[in-house]
Amino acid sequence: MPDILVRNIEDAIAERIKAIARERNWSINEVIVHLLRHSLGLGGEELVHREIQDIAALGGTWGPRESAAFRTALEAFEQIDGKPLFGDPPKGGDQTPK
Repeated sequence: MPDILVRNIEDAIAERIKAIARERNWSINEVIVHLLRHSLGLGGEELVHREIQDIAALGGTWGPRESAAFRTALEAFEQIDGKPLFGDPPKGGDQTPK
């Protein structure tokens, strides 16, 4: 395999590459090769996307299936005896739920 030397890398880019290498326990070369493969459309996972997902999971973000399950569970609490718990008050003077 050929070696390629890249010069004049901006400090911010170099620091980001080093940070990804530390986070994933990869060598700097592995990170760069992975980034090149992905950016050229030759495969590889999107590192930035994965990173956002990792942080989101730690922050408590739910996926679509979890959100749907939670919504279904909440709907059970929104009803009493099969009738909606929250809605228009009954007509007439009686405001107490039955």
